[in-house]
Amino acid sequence: MPTAMPQIRVDGVLRAVRALEPVDIAFAARVDQGTGTFVLDRFDGARTDLLRNLVIPRGEGVGGRCIALERPVFVRDYVAAKGITHRFDDAVAGEGLSAMFAVPVKTDGVVRDVVYGAARTSVEFGEGLIDRAVELVKRSAVAEPPSPPRRSAGDIAAELEDIADAVTDPEVRRRLRELGASLSGKPADDDLPIRLSPRELDVLTAVAMGHANVDVARRLGLTVQTVKSYLKSAMAKLDSHTRGEAVYRARMAGLLP
Repeated sequence: MPTAMPQIRVDGVLRAVRALEPVDIAFAARVDQGTGTFVLDRFDGARTDLLRNLVIPRGEGVGGRCIALERPVFVRDYVAAKGITHRFDDAVAGEGLSAMFAVPVKTDGVVRDVVYGAARTSVEFGEGLIDRAVELVKRSAVAEPPSPPRRSAGDIAAELEDIADAVTDPEVRRRLRELGASLSGKPADDDLPIRLSPRELDVLTAVAMGHANVDVARRLGLTVQTVKSYLKSAMAKLDSHTRGEAVYRARMAGLLP
């Protein structure tokens, strides 16, 4: 699965760019890497909707030249400027724009957005203003990582089961398992038959007969430590805290006579 590309947050920088003298409007375009177009989609200071959502082919206009050169581009009079295409002069003129500059926003070495500043009079954007705009873009337009993938119900159910195993309160454990079962669509462990291994059953049977661990070990040919281990495992499966409780639950489950 292809990795989602980071989105560029430039909305905040538009206000800062517009505050530069003599900028009257700031706007931005998002570059579509697949189609080779860019869309004017964010504005601060627009008077009309003539420019909004314009889809512009890469290489056209001030923004297109900015993308192609991967550096800031500015013109004193957009409509009269040479070296750029003029397919969208009517929209630019309708918004009343004259001087304009565009600054590329790059992530991972690729231009993904363009930030524009424009004035409604024919002015010369000095080198200092362009440098300031570039600085604002670099400082304020930060990459936003893609949203983490949503966790599946099965993953959440598995984690609830792990938490339930670590909980000592039987009621809390039961509720966690029921919640996990409702997410996964599987029956809760409490609804499943309890399964003890043959050795766990042997040990528990001997315990039910009243034998101590030493006697159980001798009868089954095991070490005392091994008997304790089997007994502890059986008690956990039976959700019991004592030997007597384990024997009782085993009988209720039909595991012992």
